[in-house]
Amino acid sequence: MIEVDERFDVPAPPATVWELLADPEAVVGCVPGAAIVAENDDGSLETSLTVKFGPVAVAFQAHAELDLDPEAMQGRLSARGRDKQGGARFQASATFGVAADRAGSTVTTHGEVEISGRLASMIEGGAGVVAKRMSAQFADCLRARCAHDLPGQ
Repeated sequence: MIEVDERFDVPAPPATVWELLADPEAVVGCVPGAAIVAENDDGSLETSLTVKFGPVAVAFQAHAELDLDPEAMQGRLSARGRDKQGGARFQASATFGVAADRAGSTVTTHGEVEISGRLASMIEGGAGVVAKRMSAQFADCLRARCAHDLPGQ
């Protein structure tokens, strides 16, 4: 199992940060290679994500469900899917939250991914580096979008 814990600061009020984190389209816009393919009647999403593991790009398809608690500014994402070539299957879950701090907001995330199939060892081997890179890109994008949404910007 791959576990990822991240924490980053955003110089914006928690309500501004939460508004973006609670919008799947905004989140996907901050994840390079990600897309929402369809929204189902029950609110779940069909998604895709292409990730580079060294010289190999792996394209995933996933069914995702999002559960949001606006009052607590916390959420949970669950996804399951496979890569488009059929070499790996995965189940993933992530929790995230926004809290006020002196500089604005702190975003915390905890994710777990279980991978099986012929590509599992390659993906697991590079997952830590890829997760750190993607998290940094996401945090930078979220900060930029929140700065844009602040009054007077």
